Amino acid sequence: MNIKNYFVGLLNLGWKIFAILFLIFLFLELVQRLGLLAKGNKRIARGVRFLGFSEQAVAPLLAGIFFGILYGAGVIADLIKKQGVNKKQVLLVSVFLAMCHAIFEDTGLFLVLGANIFWLTVPRLILAFGLVFLTNQVFAE
Repeated sequence: MNIKNYFVGLLNLGWKIFAILFLIFLFLELVQRLGLLAKGNKRIARGVRFLGFSEQAVAPLLAGIFFGILYGAGVIADLIKKQGVNKKQVLLVSVFLAMCHAIFEDTGLFLVLGANIFWLTVPRLILAFGLVFLTNQVFAE
């Protein structure tokens, strides 16, 4: 392999990564500006209530799922303060995100590299849901 092919491949991969991240952030910005995130919180809260999540915990959870912990830390911390999320809900969000943060971003990036979508998402989701459910049972109010 010569150096030219290396750099062409590197630029090609860099472009794909940029495109994926750009589309994710564009989508999130549009959803936020149209107010769809606030409307969707109630629906999503109903879907994750069995795990112990409250409606106030949904926004920080979604920020971590979409942005990840690195990009989303400021957003997550701000949402927790603004929405008055209690300590148990912060713990549940933290447990979920420890297992399953940035699922859209990571999956998109690894798909570009040829990874299998099933093995990138399903085991992480099962582990995250299971640990949050157990944590909620252990710390029941």
